[in-house]
Amino acid sequence: MHRKLVFLPLIAGLVLTNHALATELEWVRTANDQRGFVLAESGRTFVPWGFNYDHDREGRLIEDYWEDEWESVADDFQEMKQLGANVVRVHLQFGKFMTAADAPNQDALRQLEKLLRLAERTGLYLDVTGLGCYHKQNVPAWYDALDEQQRWQAQARFWEAVAARCAKSPALFCYDLMNEPYVPGGKKKRDDWLGPAFAGKHFVQFITLETTGRPRQAIARDWIGKMVAAIRKQDRRHLITVGLVPNSLDRPGLTSGFIPDQVTDDLDFLAVHLYPETGKNPQALKTLQGFAEVGKPVVIEEIFPLKCDAQQLGRFIDASKPYAAGWIGFYWGKTPEEYQPPATIPEGLTLDWLRLFQEKRESILAVESEAPAFLNNGVTAHRGDSGNFPENTLAAFQGGIAAGADWLELDILRTQDGQLVVIHDKTTARVGDRKLVVAESTYKELATVDVATDFRRRTGKSLADCPPQRIPLLEDVLKLVKKQRRTRVSIQPKMDCVAEAVALVKRLQMEAWVGFNDGNLQYMTQAKRLAPAVTIFWDRGANTDIEADIRTAKTHGFAALVINQAGVTAEKVQKIKAASLEAGAWTVNDPQRMAQLRELGVERLYTDYPRRALE
Repeated sequence: MHRKLVFLPLIAGLVLTNHALATELEWVRTANDQRGFVLAESGRTFVPWGFNYDHDREGRLIEDYWEDEWESVADDFQEMKQLGANVVRVHLQFGKFMTAADAPNQDALRQLEKLLRLAERTGLYLDVTGLGCYHKQNVPAWYDALDEQQRWQAQARFWEAVAARCAKSPALFCYDLMNEPYVPGGKKKRDDWLGPAFAGKHFVQFITLETTGRPRQAIARDWIGKMVAAIRKQDRRHLITVGLVPNSLDRPGLTSGFIPDQVTDDLDFLAVHLYPETGKNPQALKTLQGFAEVGKPVVIEEIFPLKCDAQQLGRFIDASKPYAAGWIGFYWGKTPEEYQPPATIPEGLTLDWLRLFQEKRESILAVESEAPAFLNNGVTAHRGDSGNFPENTLAAFQGGIAAGADWLELDILRTQDGQLVVIHDKTTARVGDRKLVVAESTYKELATVDVATDFRRRTGKSLADCPPQRIPLLEDVLKLVKKQRRTRVSIQPKMDCVAEAVALVKRLQMEAWVGFNDGNLQYMTQAKRLAPAVTIFWDRGANTDIEADIRTAKTHGFAALVINQAGVTAEKVQKIKAASLEAGAWTVNDPQRMAQLRELGVERLYTDYPRRALE
């Protein structure tokens, strides 16, 4: 008799009535601010919260039983869903999926497709981790005999075959290139591709046996690039990552060679495996922060009370929320009820983990409903809705929000008394009724200037139609923006005041709402260094060297290149987009020119008239 007969009616009902779930699952992409994930169609926040399904209760890998005991797999997926998971990480073994270096196992690939259909019906996303050699006795001898380049080619063939089967499924969350890869240190050549066993399984794998004088990080970067290229031949859309150990960070001692900020350019997000030790939550958080500083979303892809109790692990999960975008623990084929009472210490640890998983689920996934549902329409209201209201005023920013722009843009300077104020020019002469030098005046003095004066003069509006406006504090604008959940704000520093602006943003806990833009590379790199999660729009001139700019933008983790509209060409736009950067143009107010730029592929328009751009 099947071990979980109680679930069979439910499973049968899912198969018969819930086939439409495949169309209800939305594709997952990284959020524009590079802090997490969103569902592509609705824009809702998506927080990976789930399980590693790396073996069953008997220690068998999924390929050992997913044909003869398919009902067990289906039951396990349903149980993981009922426990509150939205992601399941599966570990595919190279030897089961490749019959020769260039010959994928078609039976295994068909079974993988069947697993994808199950995930679609169950409403779960898959983290597909590949190239596993967990059971050394099952690693083909021909595979071990390959040299480095032959092995890489066989691995790339594996990924190309897997991606071909997964490319069209919305249930795929990501491809994980390998579980815990290493590049060996030292000059001595290794004689084994696998690291030491843990509980009878070899989770660590080396991508080469010797460095032959090459920098370790260069080898890691080249390997990642080859695997990603293989996947992208078949699948241009799904996310790609690699499972990294904590000592991947560039710190003293033994390291993996996969230094996150040097090898992950081709990856969509970072995955780290963290097991906090008793009394050492601060150290684990510091490690996590090191990964987050790369400026891409970070998922804790393995977590479990292995080296601490569940209570401490719960505190770590809570404290990790500013840095982590998802958490994946473990499930081994038994529900909490089946672990009661626990017969062994490992069973007790697992029971504590599953209880913690259920306990934390509500607060973790609450972010999906509570997080801002930011717009994504490619329209930046330049100095607010400044065609209809005085620029850089609260009225203009309220107008930009009401118009539906996804971003506002503003300029800041520092006053004599250290206040950050929102104004473009170094003096009030152009916009105001008298001239004061911003940096030489107190905010109290600046607040006496009517900065709507020039707007009334240009538009012919009366005082009744356009009342006096004062220079706003940056803090006041940020608080205005934070009251809503659709429009964000990009800060353009007009002097060396980036550190103060970032400090204010952090004090108001507004990293998710804020970006920075300017052409000053020093200012932009400083903003990204101080606040890795913020979006950086790098403003460029009409005659800029676009290829050099792309290299610089990618090096520093910028999100977009925004070019003076006079210099926009189709070739430049194509190069920017091919580098996975957003292509923008500033400042565009003519509707015909807006249409031309959109036809060239421009994704973002800076404009004084956001409603025109949206129409």
